[in-house]
Amino acid sequence: MTLAPILLRSPAVVVALPTPIVERSREHLFPKDVVLVTSRDLADDPDLFPEESRAMARATPARRHEFALGRCCARQAVSLLGGPRVAIPVGRFRDPVWPFGYVGSITHCQGFCAAAAARTAPVDDSRAIRGLGLDSEPVASLPEELTGVVCTAEECAWLASRQGDGVPWDRLFFCAKESAYKCLFPTTHRFLEFRDVGVRFDPENGSFDARLPSLYGSPSHLIGRYAIRDVILLAATTWLEGHECP
Repeated sequence: MTLAPILLRSPAVVVALPTPIVERSREHLFPKDVVLVTSRDLADDPDLFPEESRAMARATPARRHEFALGRCCARQAVSLLGGPRVAIPVGRFRDPVWPFGYVGSITHCQGFCAAAAARTAPVDDSRAIRGLGLDSEPVASLPEELTGVVCTAEECAWLASRQGDGVPWDRLFFCAKESAYKCLFPTTHRFLEFRDVGVRFDPENGSFDARLPSLYGSPSHLIGRYAIRDVILLAATTWLEGHECP
């Protein structure tokens, strides 16, 4: 069976920069209380706050441009949630430091950038959101030598069963595991190997289950979703309050 790509649309707010557009659909990457801002490459660097500029003082022009675009998307996402337009500095472990009361994730890939953000306090009858993870990758298979680094033996066997369906599942394993790691890291500050995270895809629903190692205060698994948009793969995970913790 060939997977029909899932469009990047959501009942959450989705904005495409530089012209903001709100898209709504039954298909989604994140819950409704999450704002997702995407952008194709802009010619000029968006403005940075002084502390953000200092973090990029030794960066190459390409890396500074990528960083600036990511911070622009992140600020837009927080602003759409009613939050402040403030700096999103670089933390001790090089991860974004979000404003108090907000969580988020930023990703870059081949002229594409996206940022997701949410309030940590629950809205209406929703569960509180403790973490978000978002990763983007090119629609291309991994180099053969990396498959065994990223995938477990069980996952490699599943890959063999899906050959020829037109989807680069090996790259999607990479993408899904990155999103799960980015979702957890701001809370756990624990580094993980790819094979520490086990992923099972549900192609019928465009979702995946990420089984996680035993880390104090973190869930034993996360549910995520993935999408194919043009030449970009996206994977997203959300850590909701109440997910089972070991």
